[in-house]
Amino acid sequence: MMLLQELKKEKMKAAAAVKELQEKTEQKLMDELQRKDEEASQQVEKVQELAKAELAAALAKEKASQIEQIAEADLNIDALCMAFYARSEEARQSHSVHKLALGTLALEEALSSGSPIRTEVDQLRKSLEGIDKDSLLELALSSLPEDVLKYGSDTQMELKQKFNSLKATVRHFGLIPSGGGGILTHAVAHVASNIKVEEDPSGDGLESLISRVEDLIVGGDLTAAADALTGGLQGTAAEEAAAEWAKQARKRAIAEQTLTLLHSYASSITFS
Repeated sequence: MMLLQELKKEKMKAAAAVKELQEKTEQKLMDELQRKDEEASQQVEKVQELAKAELAAALAKEKASQIEQIAEADLNIDALCMAFYARSEEARQSHSVHKLALGTLALEEALSSGSPIRTEVDQLRKSLEGIDKDSLLELALSSLPEDVLKYGSDTQMELKQKFNSLKATVRHFGLIPSGGGGILTHAVAHVASNIKVEEDPSGDGLESLISRVEDLIVGGDLTAAADALTGGLQGTAAEEAAAEWAKQARKRAIAEQTLTLLHSYASSITFS
């Protein structure tokens, strides 16, 4: 009886030991499975991160390629635009140069007849807008006297004729001081004006002065002619009459200088 009880106890101990061992084995197995599962999850995460990185790199490369293509396309478009603009600008300037040349000829024609020149000057200003807005020519056109624009100017032939008519006044009143003189002074001046005396062309006499002015008119140097006449008659009774002729001569000189500048400019841009 005692033996059976002891045997039963041993069986119970053995069963308990087996159960404990089984539980420990199961726990160890579960722990191992959990560890493996965690490792697998980590590997999956690594693979996912690597895949994301590769995808991002591929997208970045593709985007960079697209940006490069877009930049190249922009350059091509810019080049085409510049070429088109250059051709358009060249055509516009060519048209403006043609208008400038025609306007210069029209101004020359108007000046040759002494006609008003406002219309021609306005047309020239418009043609200059397509070439050079800050040109010296604009300053030259702005310097033209208002009455020349509105009424025209004496031609060189007309100025020469008026000077011929002025000679008698110069010869007579050029010998009288400014402010007049007595009857005797006028009588002497009248007699002297009718006597032609041979003078040195470089001298200071009235005939020398008249000769110099005539030579300057023929040479086309109207400004110098005006300066010589007013300077030579300064302080005489003929000064006022000479001043009016000189005023018209200087106006004509300004107009001719502007025309010369226009011709030079038109030639330079046409053959440049």
